[in-house]
This record gives sequence, structure tokens and C-alpha cells, in this order.
Amino acid sequence: MKTKIVTFVYFGIFDFPFYGHRVQARWDRYKNSLVQLSEMGLPIICYCGNNIYPELKKYLELNNVNNVDLRIRELDDFRHSKSMINIKENHPEKFKFYLEVGWAKIALMEEEMEDDLDYLYWVDVGLSHIGLFPHRFNSNGDKSAGTSSNKYRYTYDGIFNTDTFKKINNWVGDKLINLTNTQFFHDATTLNNTLDKKHKYKSLTVGGIIGGHVSKLPNFFKSFEEYSQVCLEKEYLLNHEAMMSTIAYDNPDDYKTFVFDTWYHDDTPDKHITKEFLSNKKSFYRFFEEI
Repeated sequence: MKTKIVTFVYFGIFDFPFYGHRVQARWDRYKNSLVQLSEMGLPIICYCGNNIYPELKKYLELNNVNNVDLRIRELDDFRHSKSMINIKENHPEKFKFYLEVGWAKIALMEEEMEDDLDYLYWVDVGLSHIGLFPHRFNSNGDKSAGTSSNKYRYTYDGIFNTDTFKKINNWVGDKLINLTNTQFFHDATTLNNTLDKKHKYKSLTVGGIIGGHVSKLPNFFKSFEEYSQVCLEKEYLLNHEAMMSTIAYDNPDDYKTFVFDTWYHDDTPDKHITKEFLSNKKSFYRFFEEI
């Protein structure tokens, strides 16, 4: 089964209009996690801005990564980005978030469709990191202490390896993946009001892994574009995860769904995250454990 992954890395996009992360730890996470994702052995198309291309290219070469096709594309060149920036200009206090980044995920996936593909996925570039997975999934876990520049904080080879998408494809079958969180990070009332829905959501989709069998993707792309147009016409910019939640709710037969309750896990370095706290909650990492 031919499977392809799409992702991107953007850094240095602080302030208006994108309001991206400023901290160095994010850059460390993105580049080191990408190296680990490459260990899955699949072709990865990775877009980035011209400002970080030389450094990222050099880092991939330094780590002998040869299955990542690095391509330059600026954020304001993606579909709808300019319209979204105009809306931000019209509502300067309302949308101080990198919403263009989320919408661009779907635009890039659609661009990367190929006739001979069986599965196409978006995978967030920074997904392999210490905040999401217990130490036992990292063969270098004993070396992972220290600052964000320590590459062993990202080497979750028990999660991201050559079997990962064989297992995911087998689980997904002829459907799309829907990883969905019972903790609401988006306002469901605003989501319903904007898209003229009356849905009673029990959980909301997350955007870390998007896609699946290519037979179901055209309808997903069509729906996302329709809802994007509604947002642009109303000058209200919804997060891509919120819109994906509505699409999954509208088309349940197109999706294989995994519901989780928390990002926290057994080794979360927080005294409040105890065994008792986790006892009645399903952590995000359990998806990989179950498949």
C-alpha cells in the first residue's frame, strides 16, 4: 500500500499576522521530531519558510535523513491566507493565533494527492516529543533529561518506526482517521453558530494526524473548503480542528474514531498528574499502544 506523509515547519513567524511560537524549544522540537518521523521510512513532503530552509536542510543532512523532500513555501502563499490576514486586519484583537497554519494543512494535503496513492496523511512535525509519550517508548529515555536541545527528548522509536503506518493503515481500513479529545479546546457553541449547526459534540477532533484512505479524502477536502468559505464570508476564523470536528460529525461513516481524554501520561513531570488522576482517563498515547 503506497502511503505518503505531508507536514511543514514554520518558525520565526512571531507577531502579526501569524502570532507563532517564540521560544527556542519549539524549533528544537520541530527539527528533532522530524528526524524521528523520518525513521518511519515513508516519503515525507515537508514545507518550510525560506528563513529556516538552510538550517533545516543542514540538520537533516547531518542526521543522514534522505526521505524528507524539503520544499519552500511562505505561509502567506497558501490558499486563503491573504483573505485570513485581511480579516485579522479588520478585527485586530480577535484572532491572535496562527490559524493560517492549520488551514494550510488541508490545502497542502489536497495538493499532494496522487493517482497511485492508497493512503495520504498529515502528521504534525513536532509530534514525537516528551510531553506526549511515556519514557518506555523511547529507547534513549535514560538520556532524555535536560534542555530542549537534547535530541533524545524526541527519539520515540517505540511510537514512530517502520511499523507505525502499517498498523495505522490496518486500523483505518478504507476510512479516515479521527483522533478526538473529550477535553474541548474550541468553543462548540461558536462552532455551531458559525457553521449553522446544532451538533451536540461529545469530543472534538485534533489535528496531529489527519487523513487516511484516499477514497474518502475528496469529500473531506470539499467539506473543508465549504466551511472555509462560510468563515471567510462571516469574517469569523475557526480553527481547522473545530471545522474538522464538524466534518467528522456530519460524515460518521467516513471515519474510524479513537476517543481520548487527556494529553497527559504516566511520566508527565507534574505532581498533579497522578495514577489516580489518570485512572479514569484515556491518554492520547494509548492510540498507538492499542493499534
